[in-house]
Amino acid sequence: MLLATIWVVERQLTTAVLQADLDDLAQIRTRIESQLNQASNVSDGVGAMIEVNRGLDEPSLRSVAERMLERTPVIRSIAIAPDNVIQVSIPLEGNEAAIGVDLAAHPVQGVSLRRAMQSGEPVLGGPYELIQGGYAVIHRVPVYFDRDQDGADEYWGVVSTPIDVMRLFEAAGVSDELTEGTLAVRGMDGLGAEGAVFLGHPEIFRQENTLRTPVIALDGRWQLAMQPSKPSTMVTWLTRIAELVALMAGLLVMWLAVRWQAQQRLMVDSERLLRDVTSNVSDAVFRTDGAGQLIYVSPAYERMIGRPAQGMIGAPWLNLFPEDERRPIREATERMHQSEQVPFGPSRRDRVVLTTRVMRSDGVEAPVEVRVEPVTAASYGQAGLVGTLTDLSDRQAFEQLEGLATAVFEGAGDSIVILDRHRRVLAVNPAFERLVGLPSKALVGERLTTPEVLDKSRRRLESCLRGLRQRGRWSEELACRLPDGRERVLGWSVDLIRDDRQRVSRYVVVLSDVTTRHRRMQAMHHRALHDPLTDMLNRSGLEERFEQARLHAIREGTGIALAFVDLNGFKPINDTLGHHVGDQVLREVARRLSGVGRGEDIVARLGGDEFVIAFYGVRNDEDVLRLGDSLLESLREPMMLDGTTQLVHVRASIGFARFPDDADTLDGLTRRADAAMYRAKETKDDTVVFHRDLVNSPGSPDNE
Repeated sequence: MLLATIWVVERQLTTAVLQADLDDLAQIRTRIESQLNQASNVSDGVGAMIEVNRGLDEPSLRSVAERMLERTPVIRSIAIAPDNVIQVSIPLEGNEAAIGVDLAAHPVQGVSLRRAMQSGEPVLGGPYELIQGGYAVIHRVPVYFDRDQDGADEYWGVVSTPIDVMRLFEAAGVSDELTEGTLAVRGMDGLGAEGAVFLGHPEIFRQENTLRTPVIALDGRWQLAMQPSKPSTMVTWLTRIAELVALMAGLLVMWLAVRWQAQQRLMVDSERLLRDVTSNVSDAVFRTDGAGQLIYVSPAYERMIGRPAQGMIGAPWLNLFPEDERRPIREATERMHQSEQVPFGPSRRDRVVLTTRVMRSDGVEAPVEVRVEPVTAASYGQAGLVGTLTDLSDRQAFEQLEGLATAVFEGAGDSIVILDRHRRVLAVNPAFERLVGLPSKALVGERLTTPEVLDKSRRRLESCLRGLRQRGRWSEELACRLPDGRERVLGWSVDLIRDDRQRVSRYVVVLSDVTTRHRRMQAMHHRALHDPLTDMLNRSGLEERFEQARLHAIREGTGIALAFVDLNGFKPINDTLGHHVGDQVLREVARRLSGVGRGEDIVARLGGDEFVIAFYGVRNDEDVLRLGDSLLESLREPMMLDGTTQLVHVRASIGFARFPDDADTLDGLTRRADAAMYRAKETKDDTVVFHRDLVNSPGSPDNE
């Protein structure tokens, strides 16, 4: 019975050691994840600055990045690669070899870059042997913004932060475990248990009794494995002694063992609590004795200041601060002690909260918030102070970024509107006020009804809703009416913002006035499709319009008659009266030909004195003959033109071909109508010839 009790006690001790190991492993995981998250905030922040600035503002970017690197020692550097080629490395010293490297062409690192570009999300790659030396995992953040002002975001480049592997695990406090070979890590490229071992001995993962835990490595996973601790020699020795004297002092040994186990558990719990508080928080914690001498300083102090925490033990606690900052802290603490005599009331102060500064080991001042309160013991009264130091550098950097965002919002040339989830206006920038001619106070709190979109079709609304639902973004250029009645073409870009529960929180609307560019494009399109002399369609315009007419005729089951018109005697007009008169003749001919038929018919000038007219809805030969006579009749009336006192007479030869009887393509119809026109020219002036008349005639050049 007594031996069984001893065996149970031994098992309980082993279980306690195992539980302590599991707690240690969980703490290691927490510290690693905390360091990785801090590092990812740096690269995300740099990427956000580039997106806000719409490019690389190196001086301001370098200033903010250097401060971030000071507070994140696990990051080796920040590499900025527009179009995937590294142009900036912060710091440059020691990283010169990385400048100019094309990451997309790198045989190893290019894999993680392509993952980031394909997903559009940050990725964690590696660890890799760096080009400039060292061993690091790399957090890559792809950067997108509207580079060409077309309302759509394009890929700009990538921000990479190499996270030094050894610094990371040193900051996590596992250097000894790695040196002793009791800890290993796997998950190359964030593949978790499927990835290769990149730190420690691979044999640890092949052992059956190892303790394992996953690590959330940003967008991937790692896996930690640790060999369990063996019971201490003391425990084993005591167990053996207990077994030898079990028959003589069994009850006494059992009582001692249970008592010892309770004390050990209490000690382990106390150490675990202290380790959790001091190791996982970023604030530095300190404790003094009753004389104000430091008896404890947490490891966070060393990370914050850069000096060993143990070096401060035994010194007055005010030595934590520069000499010129100590007086107000001392006076505030003395007032706190005096107020302890007051049981309650407004004069009682239970703690001191001040904003001051500390001096880092590199000589740089850092803003901190210090909190101090007294610690009392039941038997001895005042037993010292306990306090914390909170680094305010990140908060100030965030406030600077917030100020930068506000400056961008206020100074942006594009009009910006922020809506709530009910599409009511929360804020507008000055550019929007100038666009609509209304002050912000008239817009905030109201539904956005201006600028008014002229196209209110259901298709347009469904396109917007589909883009927001599927991609969280919609952009398009739309004709709009402003409150003063002007019509402008505006580029709309709407981004949907969700909260942490994925509910719609905000809409950000950016409007760009693209009216000038839109009109310029319309003018360019018109010039590309029209003859500059007559403003009739040219060959390209004819091809585009005829294809539409052909498809319409197929759907409606109707025909098209194509007339090829060639002027007779035009060259003598140019030679005798001059080209300026000839140009007037061509413009007048184009005007008269356009008057024949209906408004939807096509009139084009192919060049020289050749014109093509396509008539819709032609049913039979009588319709074609009537149209041919109308064309000839429109040209018979003499022309009175500027630059000459004599009347100008113009005659024409016309050839007709019909769709789909003679050909089913524009090229085929043109060739057949051209052949018919030449037969008409051979016959006499003012003649219309059908292509059908050529098909069976002897010696026809077009008998297809």
